[in-house]
Amino acid sequence: MRRILPLVAVLLGVYGCGATTAPLPLTPAERVRLDAAQLDLTLGIGEHHAPWAREDFVAALARRRLFRRVDRLESFSEPPDLTATVQVFGNPDNKLPIWTLLTLGVVPTIGKGFDGVSVTLAAPATSRTLDVRIEQQDLIVTGWVGLAMLPSSEWVLAGSYNRRMFDRIASELAARAETIETLPIVLR
Repeated sequence: MRRILPLVAVLLGVYGCGATTAPLPLTPAERVRLDAAQLDLTLGIGEHHAPWAREDFVAALARRRLFRRVDRLESFSEPPDLTATVQVFGNPDNKLPIWTLLTLGVVPTIGKGFDGVSVTLAAPATSRTLDVRIEQQDLIVTGWVGLAMLPSSEWVLAGSYNRRMFDRIASELAARAETIETLPIVLR
């Protein structure tokens, strides 16, 4: 049993050594639009079963100063103008890396996948919502080659996101700034 345990640990480590293509960086036009957009609204981010998704989203939007205040929903003493729910999704092509496992990561397995983030903004005062979805096709490399790709900004650890995905969401929110501003307005 003592000899099998290290082998199982190595096999799990090899399977976890992989990289996924990162989202594209923002274009200069998207960057300008994002920097220019400012909404005089507060945004509370609801809980997520994976806390890192919410924390990364709060940090990304706070850094961009797109909203007057962005924080976790429970941090507001009074209800925010808008609330948001974040959903992270992914779907690899489920290729089992047999050769990668048998060679302890030396022979990589290359596959395709699909992932993204969906954000739903809601205005409690009006019950109106706006859905924003960012998705991309991925290339997934499992094995030591994938681990070697991680220092490049074009690759991220499989199952995680880098700053680019959340910048993409912020950019999409900036593109819809006029619509977002009308969500909490009560029409009479």
